Amino acid sequence: MDGMRLTQTKAILSYLAAKYNLYGRDLNETARINMYTDGTQDLMMIIIQAVFKPPREKEESFALAVTKAKTCYFPVFEKILKQHGGDFLVGNKFSWADIQLLEAILMVEEIDASVLSDFPLLKVVCYLPHKAQDKMNRNKD
Repeated sequence: MDGMRLTQTKAILSYLAAKYNLYGRDLNETARINMYTDGTQDLMMIIIQAVFKPPREKEESFALAVTKAKTCYFPVFEKILKQHGGDFLVGNKFSWADIQLLEAILMVEEIDASVLSDFPLLKVVCYLPHKAQDKMNRNKD
């Protein structure tokens, strides 16, 4: 990538986030983005591990992942969005944290399509890529 050999997923994602200005405008925003992406990756790992469980444990593991999403992870991100008063987790623009959160939401929705029923602000996150693209298109004019 750009003449470098990067081999770790997180290193690659971090590099791309910095390269494409998705890593915050200052150290404070970068730290929060790192914190939020780590949290979403923790949730995603619960789901990924469930995939490899024996068949009789798999359903229980998926149910546990949905429960953790609904009781631990999604309430925190809903609260962050509410306190922030915007569509984005950090600052006033799309960031790596928003991308990771969207990916985690989509993974959980694959297990339980109604998982966001109690999280109206997280439902908005699913539309962020479109909003970000619209904003970029407006700024080109």
